[in-house]
Amino acid sequence: MRAISPAAEPLLSAMTQSGVFTRPTRRRFVALMAGLVVTMGRRSVSHSIVAIKPLLEGHWSNYHRLYSSARFSMGCLAAVLVRRAVALLPADAAIQLAADDTVDGRAGDCVRAKSAHRDPVRSTQSKTAIKHGHKWLAMCVLVQPKGWDRPWALPVMCALCVSPKTAGAIKRRPKTPSQLARQMLVRLMRWPPDRKSILAGDYQVVTHQTAAFARRHADRVTVVGRMRDDANLYAAPVNPKRKSRCGGLVKKGRKLASPSKQVRTLAVTEQAMAWYGSSRRKVRHVTEQALWYDKHNNAVTPVRWACVLGNPKLNQAGAYFFCSDVAASAAWIIGQYARRWNIEVTFEESRALLGPETTRHWCRQSVLRVTPILLGLFSVVALVRNNLNAARRRAVSTATPCYDKTRVTFADALAAVRRELWEPALLRDIGEMSDVSIACPRGCET
Repeated sequence: MRAISPAAEPLLSAMTQSGVFTRPTRRRFVALMAGLVVTMGRRSVSHSIVAIKPLLEGHWSNYHRLYSSARFSMGCLAAVLVRRAVALLPADAAIQLAADDTVDGRAGDCVRAKSAHRDPVRSTQSKTAIKHGHKWLAMCVLVQPKGWDRPWALPVMCALCVSPKTAGAIKRRPKTPSQLARQMLVRLMRWPPDRKSILAGDYQVVTHQTAAFARRHADRVTVVGRMRDDANLYAAPVNPKRKSRCGGLVKKGRKLASPSKQVRTLAVTEQAMAWYGSSRRKVRHVTEQALWYDKHNNAVTPVRWACVLGNPKLNQAGAYFFCSDVAASAAWIIGQYARRWNIEVTFEESRALLGPETTRHWCRQSVLRVTPILLGLFSVVALVRNNLNAARRRAVSTATPCYDKTRVTFADALAAVRRELWEPALLRDIGEMSDVSIACPRGCET
């Protein structure tokens, strides 16, 4: 498979050394992934094997059975992606993670584990849009190599979120997004064992249980999330060695006012900090350290919470955030959560350019593999594009006739990788490119 691209050689070598696939399965998998990259439109197996006809080996039915019958570990494949993505970070930098859920629409009555989910893209505060399909929780590594103007969220792991009703139908134990996030976080902690991780997520991902997990592993994990304006906050106990009425040591002190009431009494600070879209903005905020109490599990976790004050004249409400590291500053907490927005860009570009909702798989093994592989293909394209030399990267111009384009988008990275696949592998039997003429709809020469 060296004919595919020399830039993909580090990934291929890592997959070979980790033993993810057997040799026949590896050749078919790499060929099918190349077909998914160069295919336009639907990402079905039939469309992909037509696009990679020069690379096909064996009968075409072997490629149709790759998702459902081939034996390979998705966990080992995720470990390869994690190690390659972490290699782009500085050696002493923490691994910045972002986790969020997305709904993959599926049609058909026989699709396994399909149910109705809230569509976050089309829903508003007053109206909830329902979408039938699968809900996936994606864990992404935020990387910003040289030449990129913003961090890219590279998906490395995915987990299927099912409702209790659907879990009972498929005889599977239901798990919340917070539980799935902690399980993926434990795996990520094992693969780079000497690196610290910073996880940013919303209400469903970073909960009180996630913050308690981060406090137990404070030397390895820090979490940043959203907090309700009526959270149960307490002061530290005056005498921590005093016994409570239940027999154990006292966990908390006096009850504090809710965050929505404390913002009226705390000192307001105006500071320029990192904001959405890799920009900087002056933000008015307040911050305080407190004990966050979970009445359901009777647990207390020390947190540092911060509030970005809204503007009542513009009908903007305040936003509340918290961090498991009580020594963190408010600017750092708000900036870390703002960087989480890059995962939404990843979902939108994957949906538009990689077609995760255009496949036709319905059985158990295929459902658990096809969407994580297509989201992981986003990371593969970014890694391969980063390994291209400068001349290859400049071969696909980012300029447009309408405006000066300064940012490199995923569409540019995908175009560069497609050209790298077309020239040495897929077009080697066609002849010179000068013999191929392309008609322009407006009559201009191309």
